[in-house]
Amino acid sequence: MAFITIWTFHTKRVTVTLACTPEMDPDLSWADAETLEKIERGDYVAVTFRVRVAVDGRTMGEDYLGNSIYADVRDFARERGGYFSDMVANAIAEARRMLAHPLPVRRIMR
Repeated sequence: MAFITIWTFHTKRVTVTLACTPEMDPDLSWADAETLEKIERGDYVAVTFRVRVAVDGRTMGEDYLGNSIYADVRDFARERGGYFSDMVANAIAEARRMLAHPLPVRRIMR
């Protein structure tokens, strides 16, 4: 499943990205007739969002949110205090945990 980046934030060592991919099996059991019609017409899209935190180019934290319905997926990053903020916080927290307690890497020498 290919993700398309829709938002990026960079510092010297850290990159935070928001990407999305079409939802392969959306759960639309909650949707009313108008929403279903807009999805069918292509006015709305069902996607899975991913926030990824990379440190020095290496993924250290991620968070995902599926079954998201938007007319413009870029609106997801524009919402104040919504799921996007929570996802960034979760991915950063995971990255901090990984940096504080990295998994041991065993060297294999031949």
